Amino acid sequence: MKQYIRPFILCLAGLVLFVAGCSETEKASRNTNGNEKDELETVHLALSPFQDVYSIHVGVEKGFFEEEGIELKIQETDWAGGNDLLVGGKVELATAGDSDIVLQNSNGVDTTLAYPIFYFAGAALMFDPNKYDWKTYDEFLEENNDDKEAMRLTLEQAKGKKVGLNTSVSEYTSFISMLNYAGLDSKDYEIVDMSQEDLPPALLSGSIDIMISGIPQRLAVKKEGYEELIDQTTLPYTISHNGFAARREWLEENPELSTKLLKAIFKTLHYIEENPDDSFPIIVEHMKKVGTEISEEQLESVWNQMEFFPSGIEFYKNEVLNPDGSFYWQDRFQAVVDIMEDEGKIEKERIEDLESLHYTIKLVEEIE
Repeated sequence: MKQYIRPFILCLAGLVLFVAGCSETEKASRNTNGNEKDELETVHLALSPFQDVYSIHVGVEKGFFEEEGIELKIQETDWAGGNDLLVGGKVELATAGDSDIVLQNSNGVDTTLAYPIFYFAGAALMFDPNKYDWKTYDEFLEENNDDKEAMRLTLEQAKGKKVGLNTSVSEYTSFISMLNYAGLDSKDYEIVDMSQEDLPPALLSGSIDIMISGIPQRLAVKKEGYEELIDQTTLPYTISHNGFAARREWLEENPELSTKLLKAIFKTLHYIEENPDDSFPIIVEHMKKVGTEISEEQLESVWNQMEFFPSGIEFYKNEVLNPDGSFYWQDRFQAVVDIMEDEGKIEKERIEDLESLHYTIKLVEEIE
């Protein structure tokens, strides 16, 4: 009997060693690839329901973040609520714009626009043509061929009217820039501070005369017969910079993770540009889940038309870092600071280091 027991024991021991070896090999493989769920680094993102930042869902579904070893934990919230979560240390990233960053830093909070998602040129003054017999900017421009005079005549028609907008986002600074350029005074307009979501009902009910908002709200009232009086493409430096903000301290403590995030975002935006037919349905579906109806056709009409998306490092270097680029970062951030100082939103000379507000510059250097 013993002659059979010894070979059996040796065989069993060999099997145990083989299984253990396979387990270690599999574990090592997971560590090398970094693609297993339990090996991913978690980043919490406060995300607002807008079609531009919802582009992030394409990157998640296509696995671009997982490829970089990242799992995004998304918390749905409105724009202001997301900024509150970031400032309060509840999330690592939040949807934000240049105006948010300037305001927060003026109050001593070290936020920075680290991850560019879109450059917003979609703000327009929407009005009811059946209520007001106003001429549009395009009509005035056709008559006199002078852009500054056309802007002055257009905006002068609305003096004394109620202009609904969110004063904490870029539409406010865009409106003020138009008035300044045209030589008009913001005190001649009744600016009503409202959330983006409340603007269309207010305009439709007649409680405000003009609405300046994000693109979903603009498209919603346009479907009801409202028209654009003027939009911000008439003044290029009003085009705002938007994306995901982070705390500088967190970025500096997580340099490798920070650059991987930027790589995943650039991959996502490049994929959308190259594959809109595959990407837009993903955005539309996720927008529906939060109660916002937008069609693939509407996305096509605004993508790189009213909003422009950085599809990679070359785009960023040519259009954002380059002083001659369409979205030169320093011109825009300085304009926001100047307007907020002039309007009494922030103290004079409170913002001293513009580059600290736009951390993408450092991340791009690290990637290269």
